[in-house]
Amino acid sequence: MKRGELRQSEPLKKTQRYAFLLEGLVIYRSLREDTVVKSLQSVFTSLEQEELNLGEVYQRYHTFCALATEKNWPEYLWDLVLEADNVFSRQAGSQGWDNLEDGLKTLAIHDIMILQQIASLQPEELRQMVYDRIAEQNEPESDPKAAWLSRPEQWSIWAPQAGEVCRDLSRAGQFLETTRNKVKKVLRTKANEEAACELALFYQKIGAGLMSTGLAFKWDGKAKALVPVMPDPIRKEQLIGQEREQGILLENTKFFIAGYPANNVLLYGNRGTGKSSLVKALLHEYCDQGLRLVELSKQDLIDFPLIIRCLAFQPQKFILFIDDLSFEETELAYKALKTVLEGGLEKRPDNVLIYATSNRRHLIRENFSERQGDEVNVRDTMDEKLSLADRFGITITFPSPDQEEFLRIVDELAVQEGITIEKNLLRQQALRWVMMHNARSGRTARQFIDYLVAQQKTDSHNS
Repeated sequence: MKRGELRQSEPLKKTQRYAFLLEGLVIYRSLREDTVVKSLQSVFTSLEQEELNLGEVYQRYHTFCALATEKNWPEYLWDLVLEADNVFSRQAGSQGWDNLEDGLKTLAIHDIMILQQIASLQPEELRQMVYDRIAEQNEPESDPKAAWLSRPEQWSIWAPQAGEVCRDLSRAGQFLETTRNKVKKVLRTKANEEAACELALFYQKIGAGLMSTGLAFKWDGKAKALVPVMPDPIRKEQLIGQEREQGILLENTKFFIAGYPANNVLLYGNRGTGKSSLVKALLHEYCDQGLRLVELSKQDLIDFPLIIRCLAFQPQKFILFIDDLSFEETELAYKALKTVLEGGLEKRPDNVLIYATSNRRHLIRENFSERQGDEVNVRDTMDEKLSLADRFGITITFPSPDQEEFLRIVDELAVQEGITIEKNLLRQQALRWVMMHNARSGRTARQFIDYLVAQQKTDSHNS
């Protein structure tokens, strides 16, 4: 065989192999619709043409290299795998690896083998395939484009890089990133079956599809869909003076996570007493045990059937969080809430619970004029409105702190933030802050401490 024939046949076989690899995906076939994966496939397709179109090859190669650099390929490919919504990810999430059918396991292992080979493709290897194929029809010395492709230093532009653990204060964010990085490391380095088993464990622990992208969500009433959001990093240790309230809510939440009967909860109290913060802190406390948070507005209550259909078959536990819940007397949305709490024709699933906060004990505004209204059964109407709060199994009251309790909150927050101010001076400044700003509350104490932290950092920077 002539030397030229060897050079022509070997690269062609290699490009064919990679093109067929992507075509061979079964369970993860939807990945081929992704823009970056499709771009890579287009490179192989252009190289497989009998009559090579140099401009087309050149353009497609450039496009993929740019996308690969921008998206951090091949980590991007593994992110697509983690976020895939298919029969394997769903069944693995609900049943676990050991309970899957052998046929499904075999297909998953097959696809992971393909993805591992695609992910292992190096920039220089792809560049060489392109250059060798171009060289079959165009000598680099006589073609400027082919000559440019012959410079390997130009195209070693992406490399396998594990994601960094998020370094913010959010325990939930760090937990999710650490878990994702762990399974991606296994996918990169372990044998096919071990990698498939680890991937199934990820789906079971974190969730499949949309659920794998976050731990906190918000319902988009217009799109009628859940949207991942960055969770508030607040921790329960930062909420001072809530020992009784925390004890009640944590106990109920533990029952819920364990699969025992648990109650919907109404957290009632004056503004700034830490009601919402405590609910948000639950995510960081129990995210590693499968707890997730979904924020709703009262207008979203009409979408409750849609919401529970999104959540009912997920293995995780979901708290539907309605903040600052209250109704005007003319609003009828409270009837939808009553149906949600008591159960309509469509039952609330066992993995969904409702936690709501409110500044009103009875949730619905009531006027004295209603008691002398012209309705025949006035008492029935009043009872209907006043009984809405009773449909929450547990009501937790959050009182405003007195002066001594407020100063204790300030003292402990100052210690947490490392503020070095003499205690009496700290308390004097805190009381002045209250007089000039808001009433005594945990929120006011936090605002005062945040001011001192900023002031301390400014002084340190200027000195």
